[in-house]
Amino acid sequence: MDKSINQIKIIFWSLFSIMVIMLIIAYFTIKATGPLMDWTLSQRENLKSIILILSLGGIPASYFFHSKKVKHILSELPMQTKINQFKISFLIKIVTLEALAVLGILSFMITADNTFLYIFSLLFVAYLINRPTKNSIIEEIEANTPEETNEL
Repeated sequence: MDKSINQIKIIFWSLFSIMVIMLIIAYFTIKATGPLMDWTLSQRENLKSIILILSLGGIPASYFFHSKKVKHILSELPMQTKINQFKISFLIKIVTLEALAVLGILSFMITADNTFLYIFSLLFVAYLINRPTKNSIIEEIEANTPEETNEL
């Protein structure tokens, strides 16, 4: 059980590190060279709209998918199996958030528009809110097991 939880943590912090490194590289690249491509104002605004819609749709979609998958974990299964099913769902959620954040960083590099940094920040905070701990994982899995009632 602890091995699976540690795998979740390692993947989470690895993706976190990758995002931070990409942000640093993007920021200093833009400061040194400016935007990587010259886009018209309408092209930038269209890209901004697309990235914003993807981000604002991707955050709730990742949460919805994850919560739906966790609710369908059978309570009769052993804890290790429950954690493995949770792991798959959780990884899809954080990879979705990470991919959208990377899209924001790449858009920032292409256009040098600070709006993409704000979008990245929003996704980065959503990513950090999902920091996995052993207690939070077990609580989330156990919260979806039906309680026995003593109804007469």
